[in-house]
Amino acid sequence: MVQSVVTWAVTGVLGVVVGWLASWWRGGRRRDRALEAGVRELLLCKLEQLRAEMVAAGGIADEDLKSRSQRIYDAYHGLDGNGHGTAINNDIQRAPIRPRE
Repeated sequence: MVQSVVTWAVTGVLGVVVGWLASWWRGGRRRDRALEAGVRELLLCKLEQLRAEMVAAGGIADEDLKSRSQRIYDAYHGLDGNGHGTAINNDIQRAPIRPRE
């Protein structure tokens, strides 16, 4: 009888612990995905801002803008960014380089 109670108690406690761990792990993954999506969106916004700077400068980009765009795009792409960011970065990279003053 004691062995049955101990087995029942251990099984119940293990079930609760495993359930809690699974719930905690799923919640962490959900939060990680949300953070990745948010960072990816912010990086895309920054790429769009850099392209707007280039357009405002008459379609000309300096080397600093091009290198910042590439670094931001690399991070964006590393977070599985889509083709829209690729197109924006390509626009910036193809722009003529502003001569040094």
